[in-house]
Amino acid sequence: MRPLNELRKHPAYSDLSLTVSSVQLTAVQNLGEDVFKSPLLITRAGIIIDGYARRELAEKQGILTLCCVELDVDEDEALRRILDHHRRSSGWNDYNRIRIASNLREATRQRAKANQQAGGRFKASSKLTKAEKVSVRKEIAHAAGVSEGSVTKVDQLEGLHPELVAALQSGEIRIHRAWLWRTCTPERQREQLRSYRLERDLREKAKRLISKHRQDVSEPSVTLNDLIHLAQRLSALPTSELGESDPVLIGLIDLPVKGVFLTKALFQAFCHQERSTAHV
Repeated sequence: MRPLNELRKHPAYSDLSLTVSSVQLTAVQNLGEDVFKSPLLITRAGIIIDGYARRELAEKQGILTLCCVELDVDEDEALRRILDHHRRSSGWNDYNRIRIASNLREATRQRAKANQQAGGRFKASSKLTKAEKVSVRKEIAHAAGVSEGSVTKVDQLEGLHPELVAALQSGEIRIHRAWLWRTCTPERQREQLRSYRLERDLREKAKRLISKHRQDVSEPSVTLNDLIHLAQRLSALPTSELGESDPVLIGLIDLPVKGVFLTKALFQAFCHQERSTAHV
């Protein structure tokens, strides 16, 4: 049994300001009285390997001690085990996992140097060979559970605007998108993020509107021939007071279906014109 004040986050966990998500906390709360029957997994120094949500719940409920299983491992090995126990969990996207795993970089470099010197070929060199650098990157990728290419891209994300970093940490944007923007100025990066958010919101809004109207349409209301006929009459739509054709917006919607969608205003304009023609 260990007092709560002796149970702490791993330094890498704290450095990234990772927290227990509301989803994780709700999940452990739903376990009821059984939630604390499973012991936390910790190091002898009190670093939590598995059980961050349970520790937070215990603190909220005023519980002072928790049952734990102690492992005799150092901080580096504890970090590897943390990554193994939290594969793709909430808040642990690829970017965060690589950032956490990168804390193993120095230990991996030292081990690579030791192997290099043990070989007797580069005793006077403090720099790693290209092969050793690849080995370091490969080990970090393995610990994070990602590709080596993703590790390389994260290593190249220097000087990002703070908003981009926050978007990466939250999972709003992915590593590759941020990597494509890395050569832009910080202000331009911010503009790219704003444009991305605007386009995303517009797509989501369009999908919601289309979904809302599709449920009221069981069969196509306009045939392909009707559509061709309507398109041919676009130039004959009623004109404005300035004598110019009313603007008709034409755009693309990214949906996994084949279809053509008309706005209600355009359809009514066509109907009005058809009625006017019929009376002539």
